[in-house]
Formats: sequence, C-alpha cells, structure tokens
Amino acid sequence: MFTTIRYVLLAALRDRIFPVLIAGMVLSGLIAGALAGTSLVEEQAMTLSFSAGVARLVLAIGMVVFVAFHMRYAFDNKEVDVMLSRPISRPQLVLGYWMSFAVIATLLAAAATALMAFLEPQNMVGFMHWGISLMLELWLIASLVLFTSLMLSSAVVSVMVSLGIYVLARMMGYFLATIKSGLLFRDADLSEAARQTIDKIAAFIPRLDFFASSEWLIYGIPAAGNAASLYLLQAVIFIPLLLLAATVDFKKREF
Repeated sequence: MFTTIRYVLLAALRDRIFPVLIAGMVLSGLIAGALAGTSLVEEQAMTLSFSAGVARLVLAIGMVVFVAFHMRYAFDNKEVDVMLSRPISRPQLVLGYWMSFAVIATLLAAAATALMAFLEPQNMVGFMHWGISLMLELWLIASLVLFTSLMLSSAVVSVMVSLGIYVLARMMGYFLATIKSGLLFRDADLSEAARQTIDKIAAFIPRLDFFASSEWLIYGIPAAGNAASLYLLQAVIFIPLLLLAATVDFKKREF
C-alpha cells in the first residue's frame, strides 16, 4: 500500500500537478485582488471571497482530471496488473490508490489554506473549518473519480461524469431551496413531482454546498444549523460508500 502511495506521489510530481494548481490559485488570488480593488467598500472581504471560491474550483477540477487520467494510464500501461501480481488484494489496491490521492488532496488543501492565511481571513474559527472541509471535499472528489474511473473505460467520459456530479452536488442546495419555495411551476402537481424528484436525487448525491463556504472566512461558521457536523457527516457517509462501490466494481473486472 505504501508502495502505491509513493508511486502515485511520484506520478503527481512528474505531472507537475502541485506547481500548476498552486500557480492557478495564486493567479486567481491576484485577479481577485485586482477586481476587489475596484470596490468602494469591503475590499478585503471581496478578495477573500473571490480567492477562496476560485481556489476551491481550481483544486476540484485539478483533482478530477489528475485522478481520471492517472487511473486510465495505470490500466493502459499495465500498472494495475503489476500491482495485482504482488501479494495485495483488490480492495487493498483500491484503498491504496484512494489513500494516495487523499495525500495529494491534503497537500493541495494545505497550500490553499496557506494562501488564504496570507490573505488574512477575518475569522480564525471559520478559517479552520474552511481548511478542514476543503480537505474533506477533495477526499470525497478523489473517491468519486476513482469510482467512475474504475467503472468507465474512458478517462474523458470519467472526467465529464465526475464534473457533472460535482456541479450537481455543489448546486443541490440551490435546487432544493428553489423547488421547495413553490415558485418554480404554477401547476401544483408539477411542482410536487419536481420536488419529489429532487428529493430522491439529493438522497444519493453528496451536498458539497456544505463544504468550504467562502463566507466562513469573513463571518465565521454559523452557530445555527450545525454546519460543521453537516460537512463531516457528508464525508463520513459518502467516502466509504464510494470506495465500497469502487471495490465491488473492481472485483468484477477480469484481467
């Protein structure tokens, strides 16, 4: 397992994922600072909000692309076959790959947290929760893309499916609030059908809107609503489920 972690870390260094994504976050921070400089009030808050939001998006897309193409490369170059020739089971191999991606995600989340610290967050408790929840979000994304990469034979399709689920997960709070407001459709039956459909989808989709909210850096994490327990609960539920699904699918594959 530690061999797998070391190999994937070397692959990440070879692909220059760390300097590229860190440069993207720094560049987004500079652009955010320039845009916030045009504001008459709350310049620091705007810089923090823009930088945090874009850094989160950069890391999410970077993790999706790296995990999907690395797994496709591992299959095409018989890396997986070599790993399975060693005394390691398929569940251990899946867990080893996820732990490798989790280590990379942790390092990237630490870099993003350091960038936000440089921009001087206005609430330290919210800043702490932002950094932890960003790391957990990247862990969850890694498990999602690992599952789609093992299930699908194309890296491009895996990226598209993973990004589609990611966007849906990020927007799920908005969809639920909109559909429950009763203002989307004038027809009551249509509104009820839409509400039930969204509720059923939400039961199987992680709520990433609970993670790494930019407003936490400014106003802190809200005391009402148990925001911290919500993102922790999402991670505790969905990461093991996705890894279990990936393991079950991987055990059915023939080499």
